[in-house]
Amino acid sequence: MNAQGEYSVFLVDDDKMFLTSLKNSLQQKFGSLLKVSEYSTGEECMQHIFKHHPMDDRPDIVILDYYLNDAKHPEAADGIKVLRELKSTSKDIIVIMLSGQDKLQVAMDSIKNGAFEYIAKSESAFIRTQNTLKNAIDNIKSARENSKYLRWNLYLGVFIIAIILLDVIWYSSTH
Repeated sequence: MNAQGEYSVFLVDDDKMFLTSLKNSLQQKFGSLLKVSEYSTGEECMQHIFKHHPMDDRPDIVILDYYLNDAKHPEAADGIKVLRELKSTSKDIIVIMLSGQDKLQVAMDSIKNGAFEYIAKSESAFIRTQNTLKNAIDNIKSARENSKYLRWNLYLGVFIIAIILLDVIWYSSTH
């Protein structure tokens, strides 16, 4: 998340027209809440993540095509391989898998390998992606609030222990 409160979303799909349409759909729905970056291969996406410091410009959410190794990019990694790399890089990155395949096995492979959701590319794909993205953002907000709450509890605990120690030291030195 950058300083303006945006969520960083990486779109990874080898179909440029679909990629542009998806980006427009998400920006229309979420506006300035999202900072969207586009990649036509998983390798480009991963290069961008790895060339930066681990926390700089890392995406909060990646929307990833299942089949990235098409005729234009036959040597490209498929979506499952990229999903595994993303999850090994950071368990916190939420990955939403998209595919033209409406097969149960593809969906199960995606979820089994750590995808937040699997969405088949159909006439309702943009709406489903928007809804899933909203749920993912809600999960990120909740995790950040929990982290902030735990951090404040830790600070409070340290403060209380410091007061008790000072009290014990003061008591010991006066008696």
